[in-house]
Amino acid sequence: MSLKILVTGANGQLGSELKRIAGNLYQYTFVDIEEMDLADEQSINHFFKEKHFDFIINCAAYTAVDRAEEDSEVAYRVN
Repeated sequence: MSLKILVTGANGQLGSELKRIAGNLYQYTFVDIEEMDLADEQSINHFFKEKHFDFIINCAAYTAVDRAEEDSEVAYRVN
């Protein structure tokens, strides 16, 4: 039985690199904001409703440094 691993932030710098090197040893699921918005509790609950993972690797981050001060609430929730 293969471990199921969820990786968030799949389209970011770290997530895409992990996707590139992941291999076949484990069963990876890569998601980004389109599939699960980490700043939205309902989106997270909906995503996990019928899914189970053994591990979660969170590569998602709010990286717009200039906007983070203006949008600090969202930046805090995502990071």
